[in-house]
Amino acid sequence: MIITCENCQTRFRLDESAISKQVFRVKCSKCDHTFTVFKPPQQEESPLVLHPDHEVDEHGKSLRARRNHIITVCNQKGGVSKTTTCLNLAVSLALMKRRVLLVDFDVQANLSLLLGYRNSPSFYDALHGGDGKLDGVLKNPLPNLWILPSNHHMSLLPKHHRHEKDYEYLLARHLEPLTERFDHIIIDTPPSIEFFVINALMASNMALIPTQCDYLAVNGVNHIINILRIIAEKTGKEIDYRILATMFERDNTASKVIFNKLSERFDEKMLRLAIEKDPKLQESQIVRAPVIYYDKTSLSGLEYLKLAKMVASLD
Repeated sequence: MIITCENCQTRFRLDESAISKQVFRVKCSKCDHTFTVFKPPQQEESPLVLHPDHEVDEHGKSLRARRNHIITVCNQKGGVSKTTTCLNLAVSLALMKRRVLLVDFDVQANLSLLLGYRNSPSFYDALHGGDGKLDGVLKNPLPNLWILPSNHHMSLLPKHHRHEKDYEYLLARHLEPLTERFDHIIIDTPPSIEFFVINALMASNMALIPTQCDYLAVNGVNHIINILRIIAEKTGKEIDYRILATMFERDNTASKVIFNKLSERFDEKMLRLAIEKDPKLQESQIVRAPVIYYDKTSLSGLEYLKLAKMVASLD
């Protein structure tokens, strides 16, 4: 097992068999920085079999490219577990041997912080001061998982690009060279319908809309669906979507009623899965670990694994 100090980037090799805990703290012998390490949980079986990277279809097109999904996780309302869903869905897909790229396209950079990247070079830095290519700023925190971090510089993106022609394709243009390298690209977005969300959606072929089972969060779902309709009308780009219930309280009557109403209204667009309110999720964020790494038996961790299988089945 190879770990990298998040402060000085020194790499160390650890013997996994000598480590019993899934999450533990280590101290770098070079710079004395202390940080958290996650030991990958063992899975008894792989839920699916992937084709070799070199396999192509009858037209010579890479099967990896054909299987690829670019998913924007969005809701106009905050506090509905967008970032939590991005992280734990991506980690679950990575445990299924999928190659996953997380894109932190939120100025708050919470997704980057959860993976230990504070003030790391971002999409903005690659475009302004870099060569415009994203390879140099990608990080690889866990097996099969990469992240394009965010930082406070991202707030300058609209200022530099909002008045450009086709500014809404900015992210799509720069992600394009990476798409064949990943089975899934998952984009985290801020709680708004502005520059960042529009760019993320225009780079995607699917939107995943997390929502609590309460009125205000459901209102945010309607706003996203309206935006998808406007995009389709103005650009001809059809973006599929799915709705995911989060922070679900099984013993709460209102939660159950709203979940059932959502299922009736949106039919196949509503995932028949709810991520339950789970204290293990909050605890895992304190130690900056994906919940399935923090506790492989956690209810929410197992539900995110189910979600990953659902997403994989959409290939």
